[in-house]
Amino acid sequence: MYVGIDGGGTATRGILSNGHDVMLEAGAGPSNAIVVGEERAYEAVQKIWRALVEHPGTLIDATVIGLAGVDRPFLRDNWIRRLDQLIPGDYWLVGDYQLAWAALSHGDPGVVGILGTGSVFFGHNGVDGARVGGYGWQLGDSGSGIALGQKAVKATLAMLDGTGETTALGDLVSEYFQASTALDILTRWYTPPFEVRAISDLAHKVLQAAANDTVARALVDHEAQSVVNHYQTLTRVLGWRDQWPVGVVGGLSKWWLPWLNQYWLPLGYRTPLTLVTEKPVEGAVWLAQQWKNIGKRSDRHVLS
Repeated sequence: MYVGIDGGGTATRGILSNGHDVMLEAGAGPSNAIVVGEERAYEAVQKIWRALVEHPGTLIDATVIGLAGVDRPFLRDNWIRRLDQLIPGDYWLVGDYQLAWAALSHGDPGVVGILGTGSVFFGHNGVDGARVGGYGWQLGDSGSGIALGQKAVKATLAMLDGTGETTALGDLVSEYFQASTALDILTRWYTPPFEVRAISDLAHKVLQAAANDTVARALVDHEAQSVVNHYQTLTRVLGWRDQWPVGVVGGLSKWWLPWLNQYWLPLGYRTPLTLVTEKPVEGAVWLAQQWKNIGKRSDRHVLS
């Protein structure tokens, strides 16, 4: 039996599989330790694990856990110490973007972008992997829900101040904050318990508004070009081949896809960007099975 866990800043998902079929699924809250703290993140992963293996006699061959932020050595080491105590067998701890890549290509060369609350891009050419973006919400992630939401708020404030163009984004932002003046919006923004990450809830509406609103169109175009640049960078670093799949996954992927292909295909790529239909957590199970079969060294006790 194999366990896959996909943890992000919004939710954590896990599945138990026999290698062919999903036997059990479980869900929990966010497990991005940078966002919610290590204790809360660990509690989410622990809840998933226990829900999946609670039945007596359930023997787990291997587990893959994909989490945001684990590229940072100090955070990775802290997770390894905790997971060594939680998981008795072989496991591997990877960045969540690797799960999306595995779900897209099943280990073959390919490039994937995760576009949700944040964003990150990853690709593999069969020998080496490479990642770009994923700087976190405080610095800004290209094409992310937070980036789109923040830009919508800024455009609204500029409109209300008289320094920017009239835009339909003003109605979206005013409704979201239940505020009609710039001062009221700013008060809501800077008054706890409001969290800046929550502004990503506006993102899909910004993408929809871009079809008829010039201000929304301009900001979406800017973000789309930045996203496509991230894909281009990976294709250059990895030595692009036209037959490689290029995927988009995440909460905003279906709204982003048509915009991105408007910039991607004219660059001469024969393969269009496509939605990743398999869930990243299923990619985790696939990796667990493959790495167990080839005898890949487990991450147990492996500290930086």
